[in-house]
Amino acid sequence: MKKLIFVFALIISFASSAFAFQGVKWQIDAQVTSNIIIYENNLFFGDAIGNCYAVNKNSGSVVWSYNAGGTIVGTPAVLEDKESKILFVESDGGITCLNLDDGSLIWNYEPRENRNEAINDGSAVGDGLFFITKDDSRLYALDVNTGQRVWTYKGGEQGLRTSAAYSDGLIFLGEYNGIFNILDAKTGERVNGGGAGGAINTPVINNGNVYFSSWDGSVQAVKIKSVIPLWSTNVKDPVVTAPAISNGLIAVGTGRGLVVVLDEKDGSILWNFESDNGSVSAKPVIASGKVFICPEGGNVYELNAKTGRLQDTFETGGINTNPAYADGVLYFASDGKITAISD
Repeated sequence: MKKLIFVFALIISFASSAFAFQGVKWQIDAQVTSNIIIYENNLFFGDAIGNCYAVNKNSGSVVWSYNAGGTIVGTPAVLEDKESKILFVESDGGITCLNLDDGSLIWNYEPRENRNEAINDGSAVGDGLFFITKDDSRLYALDVNTGQRVWTYKGGEQGLRTSAAYSDGLIFLGEYNGIFNILDAKTGERVNGGGAGGAINTPVINNGNVYFSSWDGSVQAVKIKSVIPLWSTNVKDPVVTAPAISNGLIAVGTGRGLVVVLDEKDGSILWNFESDNGSVSAKPVIASGKVFICPEGGNVYELNAKTGRLQDTFETGGINTNPAYADGVLYFASDGKITAISD
């Protein structure tokens, strides 16, 4: 039986001379398998044995934990409503909706059929619906209050391997075969689209535009209103992350270990940096005049956002999930821990 559990077994360590890194605030033991998000004062993430966590971002102390039963993947989604909710997805197809404040169960979606069809990447929320993609090549829209299926959209045979994005009544969804879809969020009907020459990563919405990147090396911007293409730039290396956007900059990671930074207005390439430490599959972070990247081979690199100059390196193991940043602190999962580092 799945149940609410308050867990205090995570080991919390505070910065001391024993740490190899400068500026480490705290570390906790956690086998993190999802991306980390920050909402108000807490981090939210999931682990390999199905625990969904809320952890205080300042102290690293566990606020609540709930065991959903299956490995947590993708990106948790927060929904502000009469009752604030957070939704976690499991690799085997389950979805758990919890009360954001105390971690109590609101609903759980466990499809009896096709339980082995994994949920891919993360999720999106809008118009009272929760959107997830699965490896049966379908996008599912579920009612956020009940978990009941409202509609499904069937993608191409090669599958849907990244999540959708929501804005203004529309769903934006890239496919592994390079097709880019724009769907009506209420009905799932395809109303427009485009494409690229390779698999498309999770789209990102910013300033009335949708941005998407592809394994063919392209990064594209489209104005949502009237669906007007704005620019397309090829960085000449397979892009494997969703675009990170902040302060007029776009950063993407590539399969060869590059981070490439572009101008948000026209897509011109401003600079790139090669980590020499494996694919940059974790989404970069742009904050406080810096760009942080976390290659799969390990280490965290802090770069100057204007020039790309290397400013600092934090030694750590391999990183596969997206980090998060707030109030001058970077949070990332590596070596069976979450580490909080002041910049």
